[in-house]
Amino acid sequence: MKPLADYVNPYIGTISHMLASTKPEVMLPYGMARSTPIVKDCGDYYCNDRILGYPLGMASVMPGKGGDFANFLDHSRENFRCYLLEEELEEHEITVASTVTEHVYLHRFTGADTLRLAFPNGEAAGENGMIRIKIKVEHPKYDVFQYILLKADGAEVLERKDGEWVLKILPETEVRGAVSYISFNKAAESMKLEAEGKTFDQIAGEAKEIWNAQLAKARVEGNTEDKKTVYYTALFRAFMRMTNYTEHGQYFSAYDGKVHEGVFYTGDGLWDTFRCMHPLQLLVDGKRHEDILESYNLMYKQSGLMPSFPGYNGDLPVMIGFHAASLFADAAAKGVKADYETAYEGIRKNAMEESMFPWCCGKPLEAPDRCYQEKGFFPALAKGEEETCESGKTFERRQAVAVTLEHAYDDWCAGQLAKFLGKDEDARMFEKRGRNYRNLYNPENGWMSPKDIRGNWVEDFNPKYAGGMGGRDYTTENNTWTYTWSVFHDVDGLAELMGGREAALERLDQLFREGFHWPESKYVYLGQFPDSTGLMGQFAMGNEPSFHIPYLYDYLGAPWKAQKKLRDLMDIWFTNSPTGICGDEDGGAMSSWLVFSALGFYPVCPGKAEYALGTPLFDRAEIQVGEGRAFTVSSKGAGDGKRYIRAAYLNGKPLERPFLTHEEIVSGGELVLEMDSRPVK
Repeated sequence: MKPLADYVNPYIGTISHMLASTKPEVMLPYGMARSTPIVKDCGDYYCNDRILGYPLGMASVMPGKGGDFANFLDHSRENFRCYLLEEELEEHEITVASTVTEHVYLHRFTGADTLRLAFPNGEAAGENGMIRIKIKVEHPKYDVFQYILLKADGAEVLERKDGEWVLKILPETEVRGAVSYISFNKAAESMKLEAEGKTFDQIAGEAKEIWNAQLAKARVEGNTEDKKTVYYTALFRAFMRMTNYTEHGQYFSAYDGKVHEGVFYTGDGLWDTFRCMHPLQLLVDGKRHEDILESYNLMYKQSGLMPSFPGYNGDLPVMIGFHAASLFADAAAKGVKADYETAYEGIRKNAMEESMFPWCCGKPLEAPDRCYQEKGFFPALAKGEEETCESGKTFERRQAVAVTLEHAYDDWCAGQLAKFLGKDEDARMFEKRGRNYRNLYNPENGWMSPKDIRGNWVEDFNPKYAGGMGGRDYTTENNTWTYTWSVFHDVDGLAELMGGREAALERLDQLFREGFHWPESKYVYLGQFPDSTGLMGQFAMGNEPSFHIPYLYDYLGAPWKAQKKLRDLMDIWFTNSPTGICGDEDGGAMSSWLVFSALGFYPVCPGKAEYALGTPLFDRAEIQVGEGRAFTVSSKGAGDGKRYIRAAYLNGKPLERPFLTHEEIVSGGELVLEMDSRPVK
């Protein structure tokens, strides 16, 4: 049987449909060392044919011959896996192999006679048959320490200048580099504990086994080898974030500038990941998820701010929403152990004291924020009105409709957390704010629509095209054909606003059909909404606000329509090719959607302990749910293309609803789905 790690194709998605492509990486799950060949020319990674070097953290190394370091790449002579890269550089017939540990990069070069080491801000010295390089790179909030080792037997320094050496080397040479955010000694400790006494091949083999075990947490059977490659590559990407910055019992935090004992994860984009990446990790990697939750609490305690888009150097002013509320509400609803009191303190502080303006963090309340708190909506500018808030005088604008809808959901999540903690008064306040989405539904046009601060509907609002680039006056990267459905927590309430289930169903059907009619055009639309790739009508598979929408058919009484759309979306937009991801991958967010959907269920509303059924992509899936328990989805015929569920049985008993509870899954057992090629209504 083929090892699971060998199904992973890191080149999937390395040519983008519109914006940023992915990068192929050799790494460990959540690992700090991530190795990608250094290129320069083209935004779509796969299209590069020149290699400029191989990373050693803050340094790089490049093999050459006769002092010529111009190296070109032909992908047909390359084997790129998540645990090992092997490739031939065609200009000089040099072969390269790369692998990693948690904190160490390893590169082996065969056929080269010279090596260029670039180590800015570093010092190099040779002793005891080894070349040792120490590098310190200073940043405003943190420093990076690097320790590089190269066997010096037979090596001769040909050129020496500040931060760069050219060496004459033996026909096979290996370079290792360890990275630390704490000290040189800590980097050297990682080198010793993780790589000393081990050959390159041993370390690559260990990395492969780590990935085999990680990917086995959600194993699938049936369907084609291509579909398995797509699936396991998506599962690989779902374990990229957050990054584990723990260095053998210690970590440096830029949130307070100190070294601490313990475990620490950061590097997350909650706007992207709250929807399904974190719920997936919660389900199949529960202990790790507990550490991630605690890391959010640590960042809050160290900085005084519950982060929304945490980077290594602090919370980043990116996107919208306070989605840590979703992260913790989901964990509480699903029985995960965490310090919810601390989390709620930070979540409440964000909701009550921090400005909601897009791409801001830690700013005080302004008039639009007070409008949300007092009137229940974040106001847009009236037609022709000049922006007076400095936070709105940016490219990102106000995004007023999206801000209202996403914060209404976050407030509902905060209310769920308050209820969980017995804070009844807060629970009532936040649950009321969770209904704020109702304030922007305009019954005259049937869309979520912008209001000015006086409560008047903005004039001449076009739900398909309004708002300028990315709709940023009113929405976030998508139009209100998409954003109208961003009511995860109260689908029944949204359907009621639309006139009932039947009316909502008609509207949802039209979302997938609505095209571009003269004088409209698709290229004009994509010029305004470049994130809205993977189009099916107005539904945009390539951007996160669409992820939950096909599953809304379950709530509206038409699950067969969800099954139809979902199989089409998986087959059309997720393929085993460089163009095989239809939008920005966003560090595992989109891949997590594919994983859940391929398994046959999806968390429409994080914060509720339930999943909506879709349609499995495989005949069988076995999901490890902790403490030796497994949940199996058996769906014979799904791998051959049968997409409709004729009947469902949970642990031998008929399942009469298109939903599963979290408890039903994590208790272990089997869901048997009888599949059909025709819809069962």
